[in-house]
Parts: sequence; structure tokens; C-alpha cells
Amino acid sequence: MNVEVQYDDSKSKDDCTEMCNKTADTEPLQKEGNAESEVEPKDSRRLITQILLTAIVTIVTASAGMPIGYSAILLPQLKSMNGSLQVDDEMGSWIVSVHSAASPIGALLSGTLMDYFGRKMTLQLCCIPLIAGWIVIMSSHNHALILVGRILAGTAVGVVAAPCQVYIAEMSDPNLRGMFSSIPFASYSFGILLVYMLGTAANWRMVAGICMVLPAMSMILFCCLPESPAWLVKKGRIEKATRSYHWVNGGSTAKVKREIQQLVTRVENEGAQSKATQRSLWRTFLSSNVLKPFVIVNIFGLFQSLTGVYVIVFYAVMIISTMQNSGLNEFHAATLTAAVRFIAAIAASVLLAFTGRRAIALLSTIGTALSALCLSIFLQTDYSNTYLILSLLIFYVAANTIGLMILPGVLVGELFPLKVRGIAGSLSFTIINLTMFSFAKIFPFMKSLIGIGNCFLFFGVTSIAGSIFLYATLPETKNQTLNDIEDYFMQENLLWITRNRRRRNGASKTQTSKV
Repeated sequence: MNVEVQYDDSKSKDDCTEMCNKTADTEPLQKEGNAESEVEPKDSRRLITQILLTAIVTIVTASAGMPIGYSAILLPQLKSMNGSLQVDDEMGSWIVSVHSAASPIGALLSGTLMDYFGRKMTLQLCCIPLIAGWIVIMSSHNHALILVGRILAGTAVGVVAAPCQVYIAEMSDPNLRGMFSSIPFASYSFGILLVYMLGTAANWRMVAGICMVLPAMSMILFCCLPESPAWLVKKGRIEKATRSYHWVNGGSTAKVKREIQQLVTRVENEGAQSKATQRSLWRTFLSSNVLKPFVIVNIFGLFQSLTGVYVIVFYAVMIISTMQNSGLNEFHAATLTAAVRFIAAIAASVLLAFTGRRAIALLSTIGTALSALCLSIFLQTDYSNTYLILSLLIFYVAANTIGLMILPGVLVGELFPLKVRGIAGSLSFTIINLTMFSFAKIFPFMKSLIGIGNCFLFFGVTSIAGSIFLYATLPETKNQTLNDIEDYFMQENLLWITRNRRRRNGASKTQTSKV
């Protein structure tokens, strides 16, 4: 698969480069004597526009969080019903896991959709199957329709994951990218919390109807946002890329010209290199700057599932109800865990602005291991201190949220080079969702076979293994431009701990390029 700038039919490659040079000269900023002045925008103006953009993205990601948490309130209501909609454990596991089985379909589609329609338009389009899924669930009169609705919603959630991370990463300043890229996961958590709260007060059909409001809002609000300049440059739409960059960042005409020209040069170089080597998509993925981040992201995603991050979301009420001697009210405790997850996701967003990715990842895995192992010990004994078990459960949820839940998605937007960012991101979320589906499907049988105490023992052991893997391989990307991160993976080292230390934290601190 050759990667090159796709130019408009009426323009040659030279014409587009010339257009980029002329764009900045059409509106020169004048000072006395017609001298050009590089008047930079106020930081507050740039910050406000990037906050606005991220806030609109979070509405669609909150919409995507609602079907993730919906099964936790749906299953108890269906199990207590009489009639054709009553479910057993087998059907319940399908209702839970089919969402994750459908998400890889959406994740696979998202790469093609991102490259063809753009990041913003893809996020708008994914709202259509999400709304359709809620309509089907709300009107269901048998299990088949519920499964169809869950499949539609799961497909939409799969589409959302990659473009929201890529869009924010390409539109944010390097020093704010980590914080903004993590905020969608806070909104995922808010969506889960919101659906839990609605489920304690309303029938599952009414909850499904209410869940249509947020995706409808996001479809409308996305009309106010520009497309990613990186995608526009890749398509040869230089004038639109210039306007988009200026909308997000402001700045003098000369500064905008430099940034867009840098994007053009980067994409043209990638296209020329790819054309010279005639690389297929498969050979491109085997190159070091693609394969190494791909392996890191997907093994991180594997640990995300095996440490129970999403199991506690899908089966919160059921898990808490089986904690013998805990004395917990499962519905109240499940809502509390959702609230803690939301707060922890917000805390993680703030931490990412000040703390490195590696520190957060290790804090998360070690904290998850300690809390899971302690829960395992107490759940397998006759110890019945309700407050201690609840505290450990809250600590477990908070610990896995700040890193294990959030960082794989953040890294998708940071680690992959521009030439494969769309397809690599979609493939990564496909693999992550397949892992999530598999573990969600087998978890009820795992719990029945070994007991809830040993399940938490398994979560704790895999968290320890995850901390070792991340310590050895995860690169530090804080304050690094996307170009710097791509250059790091061009080095010969396989592990972060064996990297060339003389090259770290080089000139990137002085650069502000997004891509």
C-alpha cells in the first residue's frame, strides 16, 4: 500500500506546494512600513478552542460509554422478569459480550472511514448506528432484537475509539495532548455512570430511549468543528488545512505557513519513501516504526482485559452480589464504582498534563495488583468487614482506571506514524475489542469454576506481569511531538530500557508541531 499525498484532480503536486506557500502571503500582517509581524495568539485563545473541540468529542464518547455499562443494569431487570424476555446465565453472557464482539467490526471500518471521510465526519457517522441500536433495544420484544440492538451499538462504539483519539492528538499542542487524549475516557466513564444511575430509577426501555439524546446532540455539534489539518494535507486540500490549523491554533500568517509546510513536507517524504520501496501494507506494518508500537499497544490492551478492567463494568452488579460476607448492596455499590471510575478518569486527565505516561502506567498496574490480591485474600476467608471490602473494590477500580483503562487509547493517537495512523489504530482497537469479547464471554464460567476470590487473584497476577512488560517497553511520550515519537521507533532498540539515552528529550521541547 503506497502512502502519498492525494491531491485534488485539478492541481498537480507542485501546484499544491505552491498554494501552501501563497496561502500565507495573501493576508500579510502589517506593521509600520508594511513589515511583516509575527504576532502570536494569546495562549488563552488557543487553549479555549482546543478545550471546545475536546468537549464536543467527549459528548460522542460519553454516548459510547452508555452501551458499555448498559448490560450491568439490563441483566438484573431481565432476570427478575417473567415471560419471554427472562434470561439465564448463557443468554445473559451473550447479551453482555455480543457488544464487544461487534466492536471489532466498527474498529476495522474506522480506519477506512477515517482515511476516506476524515476524522470528524467519521465521528458524526458513527452516531447513526448508535441511535438505531437504542431504538431497536427500546422496542425489543424478544432476545434476538436485544442482541441486534447491542450489535448495532457495539459497532458504533468500535468506530468511535480510533478517530476520537487520532482527531484530538492531531489537533492538540504536544504539552496538552496527553490530557486532552485522556478526557474521552473520562466521558466514557461518565456515560457508564449515567446509565447506572438511570438504571436504578427507570425501566430498561426508558433508559434506552434516554440514551439516544447524546449521540443526536453530538451529530449536530460536530458541524461547528473543522477537519484535522493532517488529514486535509494528506488529501492535498492545503487551503482547508490552513484554515483548520488557524481555527484551532491562531497565530500569524507566517507561523501557519511554516506549520502547514512542515505537514506537507512530512507527508510528501513519507509518500516518496513508500513509492521508492513499493511497500505493501504488510511490509509497511513490519517496519520497526510501525511494528514496535503496534505490539506495545496491543499487549497493553491484552493486559487491560486480563486484569478485569471491563469485566467489572459489564458484570458490576453480578460480581458484587456474589461477594459472600461483603454485606454490600450490589446496585448502590455498582453505582459507586462507576462514580469512582469517572472521578479517577478525570484525575488521570490532569495527571497526564504533569506526569509521564510510564509513571502513570506503573502506578496503575501496581495499584491494581495490590488491591486485587487483597480482595482475593478477604473474599476467600470468613472476613466480613463491609467497609474494608468496599474500600478495596473502590481502590481497585480507581487504580485500573487511571492507567490500564485510559492509556492504551491515548497511545493509539500518539505512537503510530501518520502514514498508517488510521489503519493501525483501527486494527489495534479491533484486537483489543476481540480480547474484551472473549474475556467477557468466558468470565461467568470462570467465576463459576474457580470462584470470585480466585478471579481477583488472577487479576492481581496479570497486573504484576503487566507492570513488568510496561516498565521494559513503554516509551515516555510526554512533551514529545508526534514526529519525535515516530523517530524514536526508528531506532534499533527493542526495549525502552535499552534505548539510546543521548537522544532523549532532544529538540522536541522547543517544537510545537502536532504531526
